[in-house]
Amino acid sequence: MKYPFLIKYSIFTILINLGLMSSVFANDDTDEIKIAKSEEVYSVPDDHGKSKQGKFYSENNETILEDGRLFLQVNIASYHPSADKDDDFNEFNPGAGLEYHMEGYYFAGGFFENSIDKFSTYAGVGTERTIGADWFGLGILGGIVTGYDSGFSPRLAAVPYILLKNGRTSLKVHYLPAVGDVDADAIGFALRFDMGGLF
Repeated sequence: MKYPFLIKYSIFTILINLGLMSSVFANDDTDEIKIAKSEEVYSVPDDHGKSKQGKFYSENNETILEDGRLFLQVNIASYHPSADKDDDFNEFNPGAGLEYHMEGYYFAGGFFENSIDKFSTYAGVGTERTIGADWFGLGILGGIVTGYDSGFSPRLAAVPYILLKNGRTSLKVHYLPAVGDVDADAIGFALRFDMGGLF
């Protein structure tokens, strides 16, 4: 499915603005808590005043509750470093997805326009870990993806990624293995926004 560039750009802009608004206006009671170690579990009020347990980490003087949180992912683009000169892959890939994080893992699902101008959907389970500094992490998402063959044709896929964090906003850099009619590996880029107290 190929959309006019203006429509794709408009969709992308709306999604980015929605993510930024969620990061700015999210209202969490946990913001006032400063915790030195991320290995312990604490019980705090949630957005509705009820007691909630979860693991915390502190970054940029802001404490964020990772467990039981909803995130919005906005797909941006891809790059195919090993593609042949004759290949004409689409490298502007607007789309959106949601992630619901629990302790040690998360569920994800969404849609995007893929590298062969088709509509793709995905669903899976992932895990990620902060490595060293609070702003850097590694993760992997495994599940099914559609849109890379004729018809629905779901395929299994495992996508590792690097996570660069800045407060409530993160940049995800994915490694996308060749799949279906895309015969070249790719590097994918997406922004992730913490939806926080909006829900």
